[in-house]
Amino acid sequence: MTAKIKLNAASGGGSVSLKAPSTTTSNAAVELQLPVADGSADQFIKTDGSGNLSFAAAGGGKILQVVSATTTTTVSNTTETFADSGLTASITISAGSRVLVMCVQTLDVQRGSSSAQCNSAVKLLRGSTDIFAPGNTKNVGIEAPTGQQKVLFLPLHFSFFDTGASTGSNTYKIQGRVQSASDSARIRFQDDSSPSTMTLLEVAA
Repeated sequence: MTAKIKLNAASGGGSVSLKAPSTTTSNAAVELQLPVADGSADQFIKTDGSGNLSFAAAGGGKILQVVSATTTTTVSNTTETFADSGLTASITISAGSRVLVMCVQTLDVQRGSSSAQCNSAVKLLRGSTDIFAPGNTKNVGIEAPTGQQKVLFLPLHFSFFDTGASTGSNTYKIQGRVQSASDSARIRFQDDSSPSTMTLLEVAA
């Protein structure tokens, strides 16, 4: 029984062989049908799962484009209602693509000495839809004894892989609010012109 096909080089000696495995799954008779024509440069051979082979472009995770935005404009919010931080970016994607969102949002949270907690909430939106939001009323803050004013400064780093982006233009933005507006509470973005950045990567399906 022949276990391989051997093709001799046209000239100069040598050969190329195609060898069958020692056994197939469940001893099945596997038949692979070659493509009807050669593919293009950098393509690979793929199967449809039924033995039909064809050439296709590489995909799955390929970065198609990168969009980046930066803001240094100071924005403050002293209310319990979400408001824009000023950090936003838009990207236009092809059908089937996904968007990887990466952010560095500079912020500070402040509250007076009468309260033990100094908390706020920050979220990411696509258009008007929350896609990365706190599970309760806060996700940034500190706690300290009463009698002391509380201030927290930090660059908030996070990333989110958005599988729900629509074909065409998608706009992303950051919003924030304080958990409680009492006792001079405040969340502030880009204080002293500290830069915040948002990077959007279109990822092929």
